[in-house]
Amino acid sequence: MATQEILKENVKGAPMVLQNIIFPALQSIIPEDLYFRALNEKVELFRAAPETLSFHAGGRAAFDTYFNSITVERWRELCAIENLNLTLAGNGKFIVRFGLHQLGLPHRWLFEQTVELKEGSPVSLDLPFWAGLERGLLYMWVEALEDGYLRGGNVSTTQQPVRDARMAIVITHFNRKPHLLPALQKLESGLKNAPQWKDRVQVIVVDNSQNVTPDEAGSALVIPNRNLGGAGGFTRGLLYAKDHGFTHCLFMDDDASCDFEAVCRAYMLLSYSTEDRAAIVGSQLRETVPWQLHEAGARFVKGRWIARKHMLDMRNIHHLLLAEMDDSAANYGGWWFFAFPISAVRHFPYPFFVRGDDAEFSLQNKFPLVTMNGICSMAEDFSVKESPMTRYLGLRATMVLMMLNGEEKSKPYLDVFLVWFRGVLFSYNYASAKALIMAMKHVMEGPEFFVRNMDMANVRAQIGALTPSEKMVPYDLKDIEVLHHHHHDGRIRRLARLVTLNGTLLPAVLMRDDVRFQFKDFNAAFRDIFRFKHVLYYHEATRTGYVATQNRKLFFELWKEGLALCAKFARAMPALQQAYVKALPNMTTEDFWRHVYKNELTTEKENS
Repeated sequence: MATQEILKENVKGAPMVLQNIIFPALQSIIPEDLYFRALNEKVELFRAAPETLSFHAGGRAAFDTYFNSITVERWRELCAIENLNLTLAGNGKFIVRFGLHQLGLPHRWLFEQTVELKEGSPVSLDLPFWAGLERGLLYMWVEALEDGYLRGGNVSTTQQPVRDARMAIVITHFNRKPHLLPALQKLESGLKNAPQWKDRVQVIVVDNSQNVTPDEAGSALVIPNRNLGGAGGFTRGLLYAKDHGFTHCLFMDDDASCDFEAVCRAYMLLSYSTEDRAAIVGSQLRETVPWQLHEAGARFVKGRWIARKHMLDMRNIHHLLLAEMDDSAANYGGWWFFAFPISAVRHFPYPFFVRGDDAEFSLQNKFPLVTMNGICSMAEDFSVKESPMTRYLGLRATMVLMMLNGEEKSKPYLDVFLVWFRGVLFSYNYASAKALIMAMKHVMEGPEFFVRNMDMANVRAQIGALTPSEKMVPYDLKDIEVLHHHHHDGRIRRLARLVTLNGTLLPAVLMRDDVRFQFKDFNAAFRDIFRFKHVLYYHEATRTGYVATQNRKLFFELWKEGLALCAKFARAMPALQQAYVKALPNMTTEDFWRHVYKNELTTEKENS
């Protein structure tokens, strides 16, 4: 439907809140300057509920921040919002200004007005400049003319939504209650404090571990489910949502933490979007560095997983603007926060179990993907989770996605495999090397392998038995002497590392029997572990780790097996790709998944 046609259908009515002005709660680890900037020492945040921003006379604060700025393009271009209002709650007399940041252009002031707030009587202001804006980061600036405080507020419009959305928040869970239950409590608190959402949003936990009790779930619906991974869990939730009249789904991981406000903003974007098929991709902030973006949408290109806007600092205004640039458009969104219209689903998830299911879902359905500052979740770094199992799943998904998305030559596949394989071998992670070999062999069995192993039980048992173990266990650094210093790589040292396969070919007498310390990551820093027999991989936040030890005999056995496998894969690849492409349509239909869950859906219907 064209934008002008949509606008003609909308009538002015009661204000619809697009964004709330929010402050961090007491337990939040997110820095305050992602919410507001205190411009002098006369401003102080009290985090205990109700969160209150207190001002002494002369106190100034700006809201050109990750969570409280307004991205003009999203509300003007995507949603065609024609009018905007500001509502403030608090007490005291303030000067309120609105400013605009734009890439490549000077800062502009657009509006100024003095307001007098009284407790319990919010004040609303029309923002007449809004209709003339096209892009940029719009924000509020305030100065207290007397002692006072702000308790939040919102920006709203009298323009009515394009559609009446009903959204199912689907969370797939497997044995992560310490993460799941706090997330459910935050969502329940948000729903309780804003009862207008009661009939619009339903939280659904698809419980693959079948151990969440009704008391623990609170108001959330729990669906006990066979463990078919994220692909199976999210699909089960999607089927439920479709069968029970929901218009939209929001997929969320059980270990991804987000504020309820992110859900509200995603809902409003979907309600007003002039693009019927638009999907909202939540960005991800890093749990260990909570002001830093891991990604804002992502790209899968020729076997490469590319995180958009990676490492941008969300405290920095220029970086906030860069985060909203539509360069290098995302072609998939992670399921830690992915909201989409059910009517736009043409292909259901591929039965990957986990890893790659979210990417293929976006790539097949070709949703127009939208990100926006302030819509995000927070999660542990992927590098910390890296293990033989995740490497197996990651490589397997990468190979299949390349085949399903048009990569016809064998060399790019082998390049990907060898980069991954060399990395784990040089890091002494031999169980991971075995897992990568296993992944290639399973991919070469064709698409039928995924249908036969939807629960991954046999594969998980095989990978769990791989040695030497790379399991992260509690580790006390007092119990082991480790070396921390970093090595500068000169030309001669780099050459020595190259010709000796990073020390693998060195005589034993030249190897050091010490333990080299490495923070847990995808691989070791090869220059730092050169000539060390042992490496401790350690994660400071959880105080867990493991020691990996060089094994030359195993290195060459695995290297030989890996190279032989490459030759075999190259010969099989053309026919293999044809098989995957041919099987794809039938493996991603709604009927395929309804057949998988035939017994569960029948029981669900009988009990409803």
